[in-house]
Amino acid sequence: MSGKEDIQMATTWSPGDYLTDQAETRLPFALVILNQPILDVKGFTRLWNNASLRVCADGGANHIYSLKIDNEILIPDCITGDLDSLQSKVGNDYRALGVAIVPDHSQDATDFTKSLNWILKQEKLHASPNQDAVSDDDDDEMCDGSGGVNVPRSDIYGVPWAGKPVAPSWIEHAPLDIVAYSATGGRMDQTFHAIDQLFQADHRLNGDKEEGSGESEGLGSQHTSSSTNTIRRKLVLMSDESVTFLLSRGRNVIKTPLEAFGKTCGLIPVAGASVITTKGLEWDLDAAETKFGGMVSTSNHLTRGEVEVVTTEPLLFTMEMRKARQ
Repeated sequence: MSGKEDIQMATTWSPGDYLTDQAETRLPFALVILNQPILDVKGFTRLWNNASLRVCADGGANHIYSLKIDNEILIPDCITGDLDSLQSKVGNDYRALGVAIVPDHSQDATDFTKSLNWILKQEKLHASPNQDAVSDDDDDEMCDGSGGVNVPRSDIYGVPWAGKPVAPSWIEHAPLDIVAYSATGGRMDQTFHAIDQLFQADHRLNGDKEEGSGESEGLGSQHTSSSTNTIRRKLVLMSDESVTFLLSRGRNVIKTPLEAFGKTCGLIPVAGASVITTKGLEWDLDAAETKFGGMVSTSNHLTRGEVEVVTTEPLLFTMEMRKARQ
């Protein structure tokens, strides 16, 4: 790769576009709601309204059940997980409303991971002109965990299962970016699991080989190159307090509209020691090494609507959400 091409290539992040009221600049995305209380109701409502696809990870459904928009109950497209946290009344009411409730009792995945898997299956299903698009590993029926009652595939995928499936409107935008809400701020082990999902994003969500294979270019990011014009799916963690994502090696451009985000941000070297250079922060860094046990840039401040970060290793970037007025 020439030096000129290397300069042109950048990973561009625009998390404010998930929250914007401007439809022409809004990014299509899937919203995954995890099992944590939702305190910034107005901010969450904006995200909910903008989402193309909405999936509750098990007990996440309990938290949206009591919320209303214009006196209307929030109805997700799917509730999935081992369903040990889903309240009976919530599950029964949503089932009556036609929500796909998909039990997944795997002990090798969390409810967060199972929600990501369901989205991938939906995209795979509708990407093919026939029902063979779904993996042979998927059984024709699944137990719903309520005494051996079988759930037909139409309930598993939330679409009619006869001949060619009816494609939902969001499929034209697939593969969708994914915003996981309430992914941070709860139990520490769950927060680290969410961060681990960022590392696995390219391998699991974009079909790339794992780190170290020599074929994965960037982790957990949407990579946009002016020379190749390739676009990759993003996974972003949001909560009432912050938005967090994993910067790729190399040059990253982050759109930081101050009407959507507060000024405080941090750059966390979760992948190990990294050398970073920044532009657009109150305390910019110039070829500085960051590592645990050394220098870590927390409580830094945004000074403008765009920040540039060049890093030698994947780097966690987090910034505070500006609370919407209730």
